[in-house]
Amino acid sequence: MHMPSKLATAITASLIAATLLLSGCESASGSPDTEKKDIAVSIPVETAAVSRGAISSTYRTTSTLEAKADAEVNSKATGLVQSVLVEEGDHVEAGQVLATLDTERQRIQLAKGKAELGQLRSEMQRIEKMYERKLVSADVYDKLKWQLESMTAAVDMQELSLRDTEIRAPISGVIARRYVKVGQLITEYSSKALFHVVSQQRLEAVINLPEHQLQRAKVGQTAYLNFAGMPQQQAKIVRISPVVDATSGTARVTIGIDNSDLSLKAGMFAQVELQYDSKEAALLVPKRAVLAMDNTSSVFVVKDGKVSRKVVKTGYESDAAVEVLEGLAEGDQVVTAGQASLKDQSLVNVVSNHS
Repeated sequence: MHMPSKLATAITASLIAATLLLSGCESASGSPDTEKKDIAVSIPVETAAVSRGAISSTYRTTSTLEAKADAEVNSKATGLVQSVLVEEGDHVEAGQVLATLDTERQRIQLAKGKAELGQLRSEMQRIEKMYERKLVSADVYDKLKWQLESMTAAVDMQELSLRDTEIRAPISGVIARRYVKVGQLITEYSSKALFHVVSQQRLEAVINLPEHQLQRAKVGQTAYLNFAGMPQQQAKIVRISPVVDATSGTARVTIGIDNSDLSLKAGMFAQVELQYDSKEAALLVPKRAVLAMDNTSSVFVVKDGKVSRKVVKTGYESDAAVEVLEGLAEGDQVVTAGQASLKDQSLVNVVSNHS
């Protein structure tokens, strides 16, 4: 069963008492010997003491983790996929073979090129001896020389084509997606990727910081990231865009996260907190005690059973507390619940004190 709060119970009791007293006064007013008296009703409130504690100046937002380095793996050769050597989730190193294509065509072309190259080299050796003895013209010698160099380049290209039948990882990371299958026909330099490799050793979270916060953000500044079901992670600002987006009034800020233990994954949702400054002994009041109206903050202070409304100058804010720079002293009792019924110099009955 839901039990009423102390404040609600006190308010109900006060109203009943006030009603009975007023009824009694009305009955007594019929007698000429009874003098009318004004009845003052104390309003039940909850209070808390102004105290000192730690508070920070923070900016909170959200972001999604992104891999600092990722790559779509494409083929530089044409052919049928002969084997796939990795699966999604496998860790790979840069240069590691991920899949192989059928190489029969490339091997035949390479063998043909090498045979022609060997023939040209033998011919070149014979022509060189004749050229030294002035038996052939310089034009014949130069022509054969350029043919030999051209054929050498052609064989190098054929060897490269053969090597390109091995699909290799461009970066170290994890296979995030495998698109290719054995037996699939692959076209060289096709825009269709075979694998997606993600490096998760370093992750980034990009936030859009309002322009009025930019002066307080610095490269190297600490940021805190919170994830569902995980302990808080510490990170640092690594880049701040030099321009502000005219449409949104924000600047792009990149936060770098060291993920050496691979506990975080690209795509995870994070609550980001930038901590600009902190104070260890600030004068604090509960956030719900502060009333804001017309760009002015005020609180109700309880003293000798009455309240007085005091204007305060506030500083840093957290989820539960507000720093007071001027207007209060440590130990002052401020109203945290029941303010809606109060005005300056109202009588109050403190039903709960959270000091």
